Amino acid sequence: MRKVTLYIALLFISIYTVNAQQQKGHRIKLLKTSYITNAVNLTPEEAEKFWPIYNLYSEKIQNLKFTMEKGLQHQINIAGSIDKLTETQAQNYIDKLIKEETSISETKIKMFYELSKILPPKKILKLQKAEIDFNRRMLQEYGKRRRMLGQGNKKGS
Repeated sequence: MRKVTLYIALLFISIYTVNAQQQKGHRIKLLKTSYITNAVNLTPEEAEKFWPIYNLYSEKIQNLKFTMEKGLQHQINIAGSIDKLTETQAQNYIDKLIKEETSISETKIKMFYELSKILPPKKILKLQKAEIDFNRRMLQEYGKRRRMLGQGNKKGS
């Protein structure tokens, strides 16, 4: 009976954790949408055409990056560490990285081409700047929260 209760408790904790992560991801996506809309100064008509294209290509780019990073981690895990890779294995992986980076660049180019049909060039440049600024702010916020958590742990010691 204790094992069943423990398994049920672990199941609920797992579900709660996954749900919390999904909510956090959703909240970040909403913040990014708002930030970009304001920074690019999209009109309602532009936004209606912009977001489906942007979301489609952003998802493709994110998936390509995820696959690339996961592949690198997998290669390192198989070898034990980067230092344990042979030069041939390392070169093969670099060749694969180049292909994947090329795919990411080609996807971005396609996105810019599609967006250029609905946005003026200045707004596309504003989009690039807004993405960089948003990511920078997110990293700063993450660092600030980590430092705050670290200070909280030191006070409790």
